Amino acid sequence: MSEENRNENLLPVVQKPTELVPVVLPEKHQRFYDKLREKIEAFIRDKGVNDSVANFILLAPDLFVLLARLMLDKRVGVQSKAIAGVAVAYFITPVDFIPEVLVGGFGLVDDVILAVYALRKILVDIDESIVREHWNGEEDLLAVITKVVRSADDLVGKKIVKKLEETLFRKK
Repeated sequence: MSEENRNENLLPVVQKPTELVPVVLPEKHQRFYDKLREKIEAFIRDKGVNDSVANFILLAPDLFVLLARLMLDKRVGVQSKAIAGVAVAYFITPVDFIPEVLVGGFGLVDDVILAVYALRKILVDIDESIVREHWNGEEDLLAVITKVVRSADDLVGKKIVKKLEETLFRKK
C-alpha cells in the first residue's frame, strides 16, 4: 500500500447527511401526554399557581414527549436513548425527589429539571436538528433548557439539583 493510500485511510470519515424522518408518538405516550397536560392545567387552576412556576410545570408534557420520541428515533445512539429512558422513567415513577402524590403538580418541577439536564447531555452526541424535530413546545428548545438550568436552584434548591445531577450522571 502506498504512503498516499495509507494516509487516506487515516482521514476521518464524514457521515453523509440523513433525511429527517418524523416520528409519530405512540398512542400510549400520547394518552400519557394528554392526561398529564389535563392534570397540570387543573392543578394550576385549582391551586392558583403563579405564572412563573406554572410555566415550568407546563413544560413537563412537552419534555416527556420529546424524550419519548428520542427513545424511538433510529438516528439516536444507544447511550442517548438510555439517558432519555432514565428521564422518561423518572416522569412515570411515583417515587422521586419531589413526589407528585404529596405535592401535586409542584412535584413535576424536579422531573422538568432532570429532563432538561438529560437533554443537555443528549445534545452533546445528537445533532440539534434531530432533537428540535421532535420538540413540540411553544418556546425555543434551547431557550427552555437555558431558562430551566438557570432557575433550577431557585425552583427546588441546590441540594435537590445536586441529587438530580447525581441520578442522571452517576456522580458520587
